[in-house]
Amino acid sequence: MSIAGFDPSAGAGLLADIKCFEQHRVYGFGVCSAMTTQTDSDFLSNEWQTARQIIDQTTPLLKKFKVQACKIGLIKDLEVLEEVLYFLKAQVPAIKIVLDPVLKASAGYHFHDWNEGLGKLKPILKQIDLITPNYPEMKQLSGPLDITSAAIQWSSYCAVLLKGGHSPLNTGTDYLFENGTVEELFPAVNNISQKHGSGCVLSAAITARLALAHQLPEACILAKKYVEQFLNSNTSLLGYHKL
Repeated sequence: MSIAGFDPSAGAGLLADIKCFEQHRVYGFGVCSAMTTQTDSDFLSNEWQTARQIIDQTTPLLKKFKVQACKIGLIKDLEVLEEVLYFLKAQVPAIKIVLDPVLKASAGYHFHDWNEGLGKLKPILKQIDLITPNYPEMKQLSGPLDITSAAIQWSSYCAVLLKGGHSPLNTGTDYLFENGTVEELFPAVNNISQKHGSGCVLSAAITARLALAHQLPEACILAKKYVEQFLNSNTSLLGYHKL
């Protein structure tokens, strides 16, 4: 299941996630958390869904189908996110949850100012299996701590995949913080073509792998390979999905 924004360009959000799920041969359900007006390069407007609206969309699906994993992307605020998470865990305690903290659109539109550090994030982290921030997002979410210290601290509650696409040092190298360990995930390609929605696709690919019962490190490695192929599927901002 994907709980994410509806992007009419299909490069990010729900439509991109469903494309990704299909390629991984898992069936994808889509729950809308925001209605956006955008293209691959311009973000014009956004209309949020409330926690109740999200839960109402989700309820009949969980009643009828066995949902193994859920990716959560764009969502109104931490309060809505927490309410949705508690609902999911109450309905399906064993569900795997991947959170992609979308704080800013690739076109430059800012959604959130989540700069409270661990204080407000702890209840969120306790309910999920993985969070996938990039460097700017992690810097904003870390509060008073530096990025690495925050990731280590967070990993006592859930795994953290620090994405390296915006890294000032080792660009393209991701870091998986889990159970007191750090694993480096190196890129397999030297050059890429930037894509709208690449972060959405990575978290969706990880979610699909978790639904297929892959362990988290393997799921992240395989998802990284998938995204690299997606990035280099063409030279435009909108990529093609192919496993």
